[in-house]
Amino acid sequence: MTLYAGNLVGQTGSDGTTATGVAANYLKAAAPFTNFGTRQLQIINVAQTGIDTTPTVANSLFSKTVRALQQSAEVYAVGTPTSGNCQFIIAVDTLWDGSTNEAPSDASYTKFETAILAGSGVAATVTAVAL
Repeated sequence: MTLYAGNLVGQTGSDGTTATGVAANYLKAAAPFTNFGTRQLQIINVAQTGIDTTPTVANSLFSKTVRALQQSAEVYAVGTPTSGNCQFIIAVDTLWDGSTNEAPSDASYTKFETAILAGSGVAATVTAVAL
């Protein structure tokens, strides 16, 4: 078996065939810089009054907001809430806004905002964080 030589494309596999199209994102180094062979991720900021108040308490506003987001997209990471804001990392292709596009079709996060209001009872503004 050939040892890994730093490039999966053009290597002869154990069955004798040569791989030419291994993973579309493999070796990708172009914007967006959040999917090196993985799904595209997006950092979002949730601005919500009181989200940073007692976040460790069971069923806190923070907890309700996290659960609302988890029902709307695949959440990879949750930041610590501070000063009425909290950041989350989500998989873009799991965020559905009613369109056929992977990313929000209107560049807004109104579906998240609606889900957060319904789940927590407190309105929030959701924006994308530029990398």
